[in-house]
Amino acid sequence: MSTNGKKGFIDVLVGLQWGDEGKGKNIDELLSSGIYSGVARFQGGANAGHTLKFGNTEFIGHIVPSGCLREGVELYVGNGVVVDIVSLVKEIKELKNLGFDVENRLYISNRAKLVTALHPFLDKAEEAYRSKDGEKIGTTSRGIGPTYSDSRARRGLLIGDILFSDFNQKEENLAKIHMDFLKMYQREAGFEIPNEKIMEMKEKWQEALALVKKLKICDLSSLLQKRLAEGKNILAEGAQGIMLDIDYGDYPNVTSSNTLPANVSLGLGVSHRTIRDIYGVIKAYTTKVGGGDFPARIKDKEVEKLFQDAGHEFGATTGRSRMCGWLDLVALKYAIGLSGANKIFVNKADICPTDKIKVVTEYLENGKMMKEFPLRLNQVTDVTTEEMAGWGGANYGISKKENVSPALSLYLDYIKNKLTDFGVEIVSVGTGPDREHTISWN
Repeated sequence: MSTNGKKGFIDVLVGLQWGDEGKGKNIDELLSSGIYSGVARFQGGANAGHTLKFGNTEFIGHIVPSGCLREGVELYVGNGVVVDIVSLVKEIKELKNLGFDVENRLYISNRAKLVTALHPFLDKAEEAYRSKDGEKIGTTSRGIGPTYSDSRARRGLLIGDILFSDFNQKEENLAKIHMDFLKMYQREAGFEIPNEKIMEMKEKWQEALALVKKLKICDLSSLLQKRLAEGKNILAEGAQGIMLDIDYGDYPNVTSSNTLPANVSLGLGVSHRTIRDIYGVIKAYTTKVGGGDFPARIKDKEVEKLFQDAGHEFGATTGRSRMCGWLDLVALKYAIGLSGANKIFVNKADICPTDKIKVVTEYLENGKMMKEFPLRLNQVTDVTTEEMAGWGGANYGISKKENVSPALSLYLDYIKNKLTDFGVEIVSVGTGPDREHTISWN
């Protein structure tokens, strides 16, 4: 029972663009309030990369939730997550070397999906097969899609399976199926099976397996329900952006899981009635990595490069350069409608390497305005934009609202006014990568 007479709640933080919005920093910001006892990942896997900075300390997490740099905060990996155990063990060791021992506060759902040693190779083989027809998605090759596929085909392995005596046999059976798939892709797409790399990965995977068995693998649904009944509050952390949702993104150029807050209930095993606020995160401009169309992309390649360099727009997981575009209000309104976000963080508001900045206000198809978000983004033949004054590098590191340049203040007011119908408020503005580079806006 609750010790204070009240049940706890879950707040959710999700990206409202195509990922890479800087969610890790905002998780850290919310945790500074002291009202949350834990952070929970509810979907995705090691294809997500969250960069956290604390003084001179920088950590890039893939599986471990973003609350790892806050002592005493419990860390939960839900059943909706696909767990790359090699990455997980590496992250735990890195954190320990940085002075953060997370093993005693890290809880992993026994129903979370297990990424096997062969899943990343299947991912690469499937991408090679798609490339034949020019339909490359641009995956991170971390085995995320194949792991979710095995789960849906009811042949996959769960984290909890590693604790049972029949695990080795089940893993061998699945490996045989995977090798058959690789041989098929070898025949059909000319994929070269990297046998030596596979053997190296299997050794690393077995080593990681022995260490993961010692972690807190549990019925996470029951644990979270217990924490909520005790009056403790939890922050649920989205891994990819809303625009990459497998059902509502630009299919098939999407991730392999549901990124919407609606998936919190399924991905953690809790009631939807426990959810309180939904925080959405955006950048002051838009980026995208991977395949598919990107209507808001800056057409001038030199200007795009200015944003890439100024914003350090290179993937934390892959190192790939991100496509850069203007703030896309069409996609943003679509994402807010899907997510129910009522509070917004605006990150990288200091990044504006141009005298003018634009905002995409409409999608056009052959000169006509599109009234609804399109099923396929390649239906968009042009966009309508509005232009306003830029602000250069004047706002880097600012932490007080009164010091914000007039141009940026007008830009933020413009965004807020455009979103009035959704009843959302801008609660925080980021002006740099560090904890103190934040402005409390409302």
